[in-house]
Parts: sequence; C-alpha cells; structure tokens
Amino acid sequence: MLKTLALFALLPAASLTAQNPTEYVLYGGDWSVNPTRYEIRRTVDMDLDGLFLTAGEGWQFAADGANLISYVEQMRYEPFQGTPAIFGVSAEDVVLKMVDLDGDGVCLSPGELIYFADHLATHGGTSSRLKGLDFDPVTNELYLSDDYYISASGGPQVGSGITRYTDLDLDGVCLSAGEQQLFVDGQGTHSVAGIGGTPVTIGLTDFEAVMVDSAGVVIGFEQQDLVLYAFQDGNGDGDAMDPGEAWNFLNLVDDVPGLELNADVQAGILPNPGCPSSSGAGMYAALEGLNVDHGTGINGGDVYWITSTASSSCAPGNGMVFRGEDLNADGDLNDSGEVVLWLDPNNPYMLYPPSFLFDGYSHDGGISVFQADGPIGLTQAQNAVYSLFDLNGDGDASDSGEQTMTYAWDPDGCYGVSIAAMPAGAFAGFEPAYIEILGTPGTTSAATQPSIGHVGDPWMGTTIDITLTGGLPNGQVELLLGWSDTTWRGYSLPLDLAFVGAPGNKLYVSIDFRFPGTTNAGGTTAKTVTVPNNAAFDGRHFYMQWHVIDPLANPRGSVTSDYIHGVVH
Repeated sequence: MLKTLALFALLPAASLTAQNPTEYVLYGGDWSVNPTRYEIRRTVDMDLDGLFLTAGEGWQFAADGANLISYVEQMRYEPFQGTPAIFGVSAEDVVLKMVDLDGDGVCLSPGELIYFADHLATHGGTSSRLKGLDFDPVTNELYLSDDYYISASGGPQVGSGITRYTDLDLDGVCLSAGEQQLFVDGQGTHSVAGIGGTPVTIGLTDFEAVMVDSAGVVIGFEQQDLVLYAFQDGNGDGDAMDPGEAWNFLNLVDDVPGLELNADVQAGILPNPGCPSSSGAGMYAALEGLNVDHGTGINGGDVYWITSTASSSCAPGNGMVFRGEDLNADGDLNDSGEVVLWLDPNNPYMLYPPSFLFDGYSHDGGISVFQADGPIGLTQAQNAVYSLFDLNGDGDASDSGEQTMTYAWDPDGCYGVSIAAMPAGAFAGFEPAYIEILGTPGTTSAATQPSIGHVGDPWMGTTIDITLTGGLPNGQVELLLGWSDTTWRGYSLPLDLAFVGAPGNKLYVSIDFRFPGTTNAGGTTAKTVTVPNNAAFDGRHFYMQWHVIDPLANPRGSVTSDYIHGVVH
C-alpha cells in the first residue's frame, strides 16, 4: 500500500558528518591528446557505495594548463599548521601547496595553488631534480630530496641530497631566508656500518623517494645503491652527516658489497625486487613508493610501506608492494620476519595484474596503489586505483577479495604519476543526499519488529518511498515526521515509552507531523515523499519513525519502529 505526502517546511540543522571512505588525489593526463590536459583529480564518493567508480566521482582538483601542474610527483596530504593541504613536487623543480580557500572542495581559484618551496633558488644551483617529499609528523618540517647527481663538471650538483625546510616565520610557506638546511649533503661523503661493523661508503646523490617516521628518522631510497638508508641528526647540529647518523635501514636488492642483506631475501623467503641491470653491471630496482603509517604497528610502532615502480624495465620487480615493521626495535628492517610481500605481482585476482605501479599510499591499515595496467583508451591505458587490505589475517593482501578497484581514470586513459590518500571530508564541496537508519524497533503482539526503510535518497526535486515491514496485517499505522532526534516538548530523545505503558519501545523523533496509513495483509506499507526542488531546503535534516497501533502488545497499544535520519540535497 503506497501513500504520498509532501516533505515541506524543513528547518535548518547541523551539517552531516561525512560518510565517505578515504579519498584520493591523483596526478595524470595525456599529452598525446592535449598537451595541457594534465591535472590533479580528487575522488568523491557521491553515491556512498564506498567506491569511486560512478561517473562524476573524479573531480578536477587542481589544473593550470600544465604550467605549475606539470608532472607532479610524491604528493602528500598534510594538515599544515592546521589547514588541510596537498603538497607535490612539480616538474622536478619546485614544491607546490594546494589549499581550498573558498571552501568549494577544489583548488582552482586564484591563490589556491602556490609555491611552498623553491629548491633551486634556495641553493643557487643551475638545475635540480626533486624526487622525494615527506613531513616530520612531530615537527611538521618538510624533507625534500634532490637527485641531480651529475653536473657539468661531472660531480653532484649543489643542493643534491636531502634538504629540510622549516616555516620559521609561520607564513605558510618556506620561501624566506634561513628556512632551509641541507640535511644530507649529496656533495659530501658518508658511510654506514656494514657486515661485522666495517664502514661502507654509501651514495648520497640520488634519493628517489623519502619518508619520515615517528622518531624523525628520514629514510630514503638511493637509486645508485638500491638501498633504503636512514638518517637522523644525533648531535643537534642540523644535519645527518656525522659518523653514526646514517645506517642501512633496508637492503632488499644486495647491490652494495659489504652491506647486510634482509635476512628473508637472503634465505629465499622474500623475493628480491631487483634484476640484472641492462648496462651489464650490477642490479636495477626502483623502490620509489615510500610511505609510513605512524604508530599503527605492534606496541605502537610504525609500519613502513615500499612500492616497487620498476615496470617493464625490471620484470622481476614489477608490481611488488612490501610492508615492514621493526619488530626487534633495532632501527632497521633487515631482520627475519620484519618485511612481508603485501602484494604478489603475479596476483590472479585483480582485473589487471599489477605489472606497473605508479605509486602507493598507505591508509587505514592497508595501502592503495595507482597502477598503469588497464584497457587502452584513446592512446593510454585506463589507469586504476586498487585498495589492498589483509582481510583474512594472514599478513598480506594477495588473497581473493583483498584487492578492490576503487577508482579508474576516464576510459580515454592517462599517463599517471602519483597518488595521495586523505581523510574523507578533509576538503569540503560535496555533501550527498543521505538517509541512515538508526535505533531499535519494539516487538508487536505477532512477535514481529516494525522496520523502517527507504527507496531512493532525498535529492531535491525527486521522490523517495518510506517503507514499513513487520507491522500487523491490515493494521493502522502512523508515519511520524520531525525536525529533531534530541528533544521534543521538553523531553530528551530517545524517550523510553515504558512510563506511558509501552515498555520496550522508544520514541526517537520529535512528532511535528503525523501521517496515518494502513498496512496490507503482509503487514507492510509505504508512503511516497516528495522533496521540493528549492535551494532553501539544501542541507536540511529530517527524522521519520513508524508508529504501529497494536492494542494487544502493551497497555498503551503502541509499538515503534527504528527511525530514519535524512539530509536533503
């Protein structure tokens, strides 16, 4: 049985808490179609299905005709000085900061795309090649790597290595004098303890990626050595160039003689992500997706993520994702059991195998990867994002159902570069029409529980059906409509109705309107609600609950359902 009523005179209420999953920002484009069509996109879960696969759920977040938004690598979400922001390295030269000043959910307005750091101007070099970027979670300082290791004279370029940026004048950027310090000098020399404590000279010039853990330890992947080295300023002089301030954090490839190799790689338990170099000398690997989850491991330790971006240039390393945890607290991940292969590149369950990963970003106990595999669009593959979570507790995400495609670039394809994850609602701009069902129903004399439901969502200018199941056959009911689920006529809600003779039932909504109805022989009914197409209703909240009249259920003759909280958009 279906009745119709108009939803009208809604009163303002507080905004809805975001219900979306973790969101992404991604950089990509296709120069062969349009050389200026590079952009950073933001995902928005508009239909609340936990995915970003519906048309319109990939928003243009930042773009400027490939001027500053040009080959943006190592993107990071950071609430810098209390303001949500996206950071990224642009064209291997400068650090961009993107902030939503006007609250429209994107960074396309004047002043929302700015220089955060100008590395070349800072050091006065002739060229730079920025690669890695991350923030200290305690100090909010930025660490930035420059891998320009060959200059005109054949040596490292000034500024090579890792630079620390500190916003001393609190102007939101690091462009003032004195706000940068060379933390690891690529023009200098350094050594780490090797096997038996023997010093091993390490590379300092070609850091492709960096991450900073909870202790302020800076960990970078050095492309020439193929090792993740750790650096920490132990003597407080502002750099990590002194003896003992660098060490072998993780060696998976074994390309530097004398360095300890990860025990599980050495034992053949863990695959080596490297392969013989095409030059015929040494090994090649690309562990260029680094991320750290602060304090989420055993006993509050950090969890480290390493994504191999080797692609077809190193088939053995294609599509590997590693998870690391320093279980014995010795400051490295080279001990047995400390690194696991989170994603096997030969995974048979993904729609397209992860033979080429652009980047990875950890969140919520797992990691999402931006992959280059997919059907070919106009000229490029349709790149996609997969979230990888360990659902069966076996320590990896390589089993059936543990890889979910959460976003796919437009079918025309793109050339992607980087991804960052951010909390849902970090940036404003979208709030969906929304209904959630809350509360607990009572029980009728027929031992059924009246349950409220809905078909459709309260978008302006549409209709939704509010349904009832579990009522009495051919019985009398009321649909209660109110503007609050906290107070009504001096009572606090929810209100236990035992005091009026209806124990086990609660009133959840203010009774501002009653709409009578009858159920069918199956004890069900529905009313159609018309949502006005009026901007004044946008964002307004309403609450609904069914009242079943049942003289045999209790002295009051009343049984209540669970209830609906809805928001109009």
